Amino acid sequence: MRFRKTAAAPAAPDAAAPNPQPTAQGSSWSHGRSLGQKAVTGLLYLGLACGVVALGMQLLLPPSKPAVAVAATQTGLTVQQQESGAYAMSFVGAWLGATRQQPGALLDYVADSATSLLSEQAWAYRDLGVVSIDPIESTGTVSVVIAANVEEYDMTSDKGTKIWPRRYFSVPVRVSGAGLTVLALPTPVAAPSRDSSTVQLSYTKTVSPNTSARTTVESFLGAYLAGSGDITRVISPGSTITAIAPAPYQQLKVTDVRSDLTPSDSPANGDVVHVFATADVSSATGQRLTTTYALTLTARDGRWETTSVDPAPQERSTRATSKPATPAPTPSH
Repeated sequence: MRFRKTAAAPAAPDAAAPNPQPTAQGSSWSHGRSLGQKAVTGLLYLGLACGVVALGMQLLLPPSKPAVAVAATQTGLTVQQQESGAYAMSFVGAWLGATRQQPGALLDYVADSATSLLSEQAWAYRDLGVVSIDPIESTGTVSVVIAANVEEYDMTSDKGTKIWPRRYFSVPVRVSGAGLTVLALPTPVAAPSRDSSTVQLSYTKTVSPNTSARTTVESFLGAYLAGSGDITRVISPGSTITAIAPAPYQQLKVTDVRSDLTPSDSPANGDVVHVFATADVSSATGQRLTTTYALTLTARDGRWETTSVDPAPQERSTRATSKPATPAPTPSH
């Protein structure tokens, strides 16, 4: 493996110019020099006296606490470690698209000798993405996992059907002050394990049609996704929500809304409810999708307004109820 970089040559320092030496001169007033020496002596005694007074005052003051050094802590990935994700992703793309005759951008990452066993035909791929970046303990290396859909033949089909399975590749990248370096060719690895447990959300209440909260959700999503109406009329003051522009969908229908609490039709100012809405959307060409939105609604002036589009829905707490401790049996005598 190799990493190409060019170090800038340090600039030569300029020669220091010689300092001119002052010409020695005799005093033209000997009596003034004598008075100056007496004045210096007086100032010296005055300074010593002030020092003694200051030392005595310092001894009378309560002792101060020594300064405590704060240890610098660092959490998460460094900037260079984050950059290794994009670096590894470009490397995997160059590796899949390289051939023995045309290694192309792969030579930016590895030596010429590493291309001798490349395929005669490039692999078709799409949708490259970074899955994870994991620093390897006690080293300057990170393990980056890259995912890509790779064109392959369906080995279970007799018709030679082409498929695009999601494949995963691990890339070791050394991170240093000089830059980033790949240490090996990409390694195919298994897909990340999937949690098969059922997720339970906290939205257990059904928000019926024609209710105040349901109307707010429908009006908000219509303005947010389909450009239907003024979105500022259904969001809370100070909210930074803006409609998607241009609107990606032509039609929208809210099919279900659930909430964590039963929202009142006459809420008090400041009341908050979290909702989870399901909607069917369609484009101008008739393409359809079903999507979901987690929203936070806040009441103002007797009506509900959308305060935020939540980044994730709320999950129901799964804490088990603890049983009371069984008293220990009284020992018999």
